[in-house]
Amino acid sequence: MNALHRRIAVAVLVASLLVLVPATAGAATQTARFSISGTEVSATSTTGRFVGTASGSTLGTWYASVVHVPLSGGVGAQVAIQSGGSFGMALAQAEPAYVVSGQFSRGTITTISSGTNCKNQVYEVDGDLRNVSVTGTGHFAAKLTHHRRSVLGRCWLYAATVSGTVTLG
Repeated sequence: MNALHRRIAVAVLVASLLVLVPATAGAATQTARFSISGTEVSATSTTGRFVGTASGSTLGTWYASVVHVPLSGGVGAQVAIQSGGSFGMALAQAEPAYVVSGQFSRGTITTISSGTNCKNQVYEVDGDLRNVSVTGTGHFAAKLTHHRRSVLGRCWLYAATVSGTVTLG
């Protein structure tokens, strides 16, 4: 390699570093916010599993497994979200990343409407995320609605939907 080629190679390398290093450093502190909607696909007394769509700086899908103390009590009652549940997103573009993963660290589920007389039950889910792959931390805030109907004198839960926001960073 002659001297001219070495100088060109060094200039390209330096220019690349000048462009990439600030972008990479800034990406770690960037905040991304997504609107989410979806459905509860399975539930036990202590775990709810959700899937849905996300929109924001890009479109995507998301899932969450929320581990919690059993729901109980009337309007205003709160139960704790326990550490260990998971969260993930698959995004259509690489901003902030194609795949995002993390875990719930803590939070609360608050009863907004207890569903007396077989009306819908509504809960506010407010959870902190840790170990988020692209930002370190995040936040999950959503309204969970248990849709119910009375059939032949019995109250049946037939669907559960969720909508809210996820903030990464």
